[in-house]
Amino acid sequence: MKNIKYTLLAVLALIAVSCDKDFETVNTDPNNPTVIPAHLLLGNIIRTNQNTIYGMQQGGDMGMCWGQHVSKVQYNSEARYIPRRGAIDGIWDNLYSAVISDAKSMYDLADAEGNDNLKGASLVLRANAYQLLVDLYGPVPFSQAINPTITKPAYDSGEDVYAGILEMLDEAVGLFSPNGGEIPASSDLLYGGDSSKWKKFANSLKFKVLMRSGNTSGLQALASGGGMFASNDDSAQLAYTSNDPDANPIYETIVFSTRSEYKVSEPLVETLRSLNDPRLEVYASPNASGVYLGKPAGYIDLPNDALGFTYANISPLGDKYLDPTLPGVFMSYAQLQFLLAEAANEGMISGGVASALGYYEEGIRASFAFNGLDATGYLAQPNLTFTTQADARQKIATQEWLALYGQGFETWIEWRRTGFPVLMPAFEGDIDEIPSRLYYPTTETSLNGANYDAAVSTLNNGDELTSKVFWDN
Repeated sequence: MKNIKYTLLAVLALIAVSCDKDFETVNTDPNNPTVIPAHLLLGNIIRTNQNTIYGMQQGGDMGMCWGQHVSKVQYNSEARYIPRRGAIDGIWDNLYSAVISDAKSMYDLADAEGNDNLKGASLVLRANAYQLLVDLYGPVPFSQAINPTITKPAYDSGEDVYAGILEMLDEAVGLFSPNGGEIPASSDLLYGGDSSKWKKFANSLKFKVLMRSGNTSGLQALASGGGMFASNDDSAQLAYTSNDPDANPIYETIVFSTRSEYKVSEPLVETLRSLNDPRLEVYASPNASGVYLGKPAGYIDLPNDALGFTYANISPLGDKYLDPTLPGVFMSYAQLQFLLAEAANEGMISGGVASALGYYEEGIRASFAFNGLDATGYLAQPNLTFTTQADARQKIATQEWLALYGQGFETWIEWRRTGFPVLMPAFEGDIDEIPSRLYYPTTETSLNGANYDAAVSTLNNGDELTSKVFWDN
């Protein structure tokens, strides 16, 4: 009996050891990992950023319309400066929760993997998103943002956020290297895994941040040292597909959802026409009478046959800009060239007006090439050149405005900064000037009231569309 007892105990012990061996391996579901590879976050971060910015209820109604590339012949409350609060809330929510937060998670995962290139990509995407937030809203949470222990983050001034953005970009530039780890092409919807192009994006974005902030101290080093975009092939842009729901949001709204109230604006058409600019036939399509006609911003009673503002009378967007595969541009080589031209013209980098003219002409060539055109004949027109700083200032800004067609918020933001071309506020608008910012999200007053109030107190007109962000003076 005693022997039986010992034998039974031995068998039970053997079973216990056997059951415990490789317990974690056997009981781990390979289809539901607890930690994901860092790169799997990258594609969704890129796509969410661009879908948010290019969405026609966001970058269309409050970017393309306020920057006056587009004007609507119906449903144009937003174009008359009565934006939907839900659309504004969505921009804030998406940029924080699905871009900045996920990019921070990607950084942490990449750090654990020892992948410096993915860490660099994370920093560039966060820097870009924070710049958008400041440029759209003003002071925003930054130093205390994306911290699970802080549910009511303080707002940082626009100047402080921009300083933090520059630190992010400097860190990113230092991380990108040929031996810094793989960025899988399948996840990298911008550059197909090419870390050298990500590094160019970081440097080019830094140049834009410095220009917009008025901090000129690092511009010459960037202009002299190379390392920025060198051609259209370097532009940071998402290649959309031809299939819904992965097509460009402009197509998704205007074509797929048949929202054809979006038409081209009168300032765009008349500016292009005055310059004998062949981009008019790319940016717009003829109206029902076979001519190119834009509509002024605004008006309440639409469509309006008496005024001629109808679906048939006003030209729609051109076929290229209604193509589902139209790229979603973060920043282009053309825009960088115009920023370099401005910097040279204003004495922020060396070269003066002569160098400004070279950058300006290269920006025009790049914009034409993006639109499938050759700029040689266009640039031969005497009215396009300049010899004085004042003339250059207006022409550089106007050509940048034209080159930013289709980019919504970026068009409106850069127009606010330069003031060119001269645009009139919307007719019958809710306010008598073109807005300078968005309202803060409606949830901030209830969920983060004290910090919201502190931020609003720093704005010149409070939480209004007419208040200025820090660089817009």
